[in-house]
Amino acid sequence: MLGKLLKYEIKATARWFLPIYIIIILFAFINRLINPFQKVGDTYTATVEGLNFLNFMRGISIFVYFALIVAVIAMTFIIIIQRFYKNLLGDEGYLMFTLPVKTWQHIISKLLTSMMWIILSFLVIISSILILLNIDNLFSELGRLISTAREFLGDNLMILIPIVALISSAYSILTVYNALSIGHLFSKHRILASFGAYMVIYIVGQIVFTIFAFATANKILVPLSQSTAMVPPQVATLIASITVIYALLGIANFIVANVILNRKLNLE
Repeated sequence: MLGKLLKYEIKATARWFLPIYIIIILFAFINRLINPFQKVGDTYTATVEGLNFLNFMRGISIFVYFALIVAVIAMTFIIIIQRFYKNLLGDEGYLMFTLPVKTWQHIISKLLTSMMWIILSFLVIISSILILLNIDNLFSELGRLISTAREFLGDNLMILIPIVALISSAYSILTVYNALSIGHLFSKHRILASFGAYMVIYIVGQIVFTIFAFATANKILVPLSQSTAMVPPQVATLIASITVIYALLGIANFIVANVILNRKLNLE
């Protein structure tokens, strides 16, 4: 049943993301052709009017391109909130919670779909930038960049950095879900209550990281600050520890949200 929920969620959100992805890639190719960063003196034009028009079109094109990037980032965040709130806590919740599906499956389907769009949005933005830059021998240059990064960071960090990025993203999404669930316990001013709940959860998270910093100061932070190596071995330990904390906090948010939606949900 989780697979069906994922299929439904992806279908419901794809109509928002896919068109803007296509438009971003299209404008990346347009900007690649007209080269908006080219100097005025480098372009041959017959008249001043033609030069001004060309510069105007360049400016409009690059403005639209960056506006689309901002839009896709904002839209990703808005849809993460909107789909959870409307689909589970709004009027649609009456239908969704009558389905023969566990509450945790609803949360997981929303989380996995949100993570998928975050990753795809990141890849589309990076791809559009690479198209815009028009780098010769792109794949060989990327391979060289990855090899350099691997040589500098080491295998452990090359694995840990993407993992901590994914885990921290999941934690952030689950924090929003938990805050919305807590806010829905109130009969009035639910949005304001959700915002307050988010701030409390955020502060709790900061307290946990502060406690971790004090607890590991002698073993990790002090040796890290005193190390003269380009990438001290303590960096991998620090990132791994941060990953575990994010994972534990994310699990805590998931459990609380699941309990509220399962036992305390009030759709009135």
